[in-house]
Amino acid sequence: MGDGFALPISYDQLMLLVMGLFMFVGATRGWRQEFISSCVLLVLTAILIQPGLAAPIVEYISKIIRLVLAFIQGFGQLDFAALEARYQAIKLPFDGSNPYALLIAVLIGFVLISYSIRGNIKGVTAFSRILGGLLGLFNGFLVISLFRQYVLKYFQKTDPALWAAAGPSPEVSVTVPVQGVPTGDLLTGERFQIVIVLLGLMVVVLFISMVAGKPIGKK
Repeated sequence: MGDGFALPISYDQLMLLVMGLFMFVGATRGWRQEFISSCVLLVLTAILIQPGLAAPIVEYISKIIRLVLAFIQGFGQLDFAALEARYQAIKLPFDGSNPYALLIAVLIGFVLISYSIRGNIKGVTAFSRILGGLLGLFNGFLVISLFRQYVLKYFQKTDPALWAAAGPSPEVSVTVPVQGVPTGDLLTGERFQIVIVLLGLMVVVLFISMVAGKPIGKK
């Protein structure tokens, strides 16, 4: 019996695949739904840049979940001393100091919900589909980049000593055979040029729409 085989894929190939899927979906949905998704993803990007924005909210959510779990473990008993002990003993993979596990769940949940909702696409114009496809490319880039950054930040916060010992550019090893996963920030490096190009294409499409006298999304 053989040991099977692994089909490794580079991070750049994975990014192109995800961006292509998002572009296809964006072209079918039109620009309005993609624009809403872009706004939410940009908020999640802002949280990545400024983690302090999410820390109080995540800490509050963490406390509520711990309290509910402690109450459930006690089968509804109103022994406040025991409830406090159970509350303190419960550990979650996220809190205000390390909110990234919850942010990963929020990102995945948002993508699944957002892209399972389809509006009325019968009246979607060609310009709307073009801009929707460009926004889809942009959203695909943000989704995979945010997921990568959230995972890296989570492990950095979980075991900072081990991460520091690995040096400034540690090798990232994951179970799925994805090679060449970058460890730099989202808004640095050559890949950020993709964002600039996509935003430039969106401006060009909007300009053409205005010159043609046919606003995006209207026949």
